[in-house]
Amino acid sequence: MTRRKRYSPHRKARVYLRSPLIVLCGLIFALSFDGTGIVRIGLLSALFHEAGHIAVYRYLWGRWPDLSISPLGICLMTRGTAANPLQEFFLAAAGPLANLVACFGILWLMRISGHYRYAAYWFACTNLLVGGANLLPLPGLDGQRMLKSLFHRW
Repeated sequence: MTRRKRYSPHRKARVYLRSPLIVLCGLIFALSFDGTGIVRIGLLSALFHEAGHIAVYRYLWGRWPDLSISPLGICLMTRGTAANPLQEFFLAAAGPLANLVACFGILWLMRISGHYRYAAYWFACTNLLVGGANLLPLPGLDGQRMLKSLFHRW
C-alpha cells in the first residue's frame, strides 16, 4: 500500500535535470552556432508554452508543479495529481493556447503600432509552430492528452 503524499500549497517548484550534461552541451552548441536567433526565439516559445501549463496547474491545484528538463524538452510532472477529464483537458490545452495567444498578440501589437520587425515575425511563427505541433494527437504531445480526456469524458 502506498502512502499519499501531502503537498503544501507554499512548497516551491522543483526542477529536475535529466541528463544535464547532454542538455547543457546541446544548448551551448545550438546557441553558439545560432547567428539568426531562431534557437533563442524557439526556446522563448517553449517557455511560453510551459508557462501556460504552469499557470493552469497553479490555478487548478493551488501549488507549483515540478518540472523535468531533458534533451527532448521541458515536461510538467503531474504524477500523483488526481485530475478529472475536464481538468486534464484544460491543463493540456493551456500550453498551445498560450502559444497561440502570444502569436496573435504580437501580430496585433505590430499592426496597431505600425512597427513591423523581422524578429517579431519569427517569434509569432515559432509560437504558431509550437502551439500547432502540440495540438497533433501524437503520443507525448498535448493533442493526445486532450483527445484522451475528451473520449474519457464521453
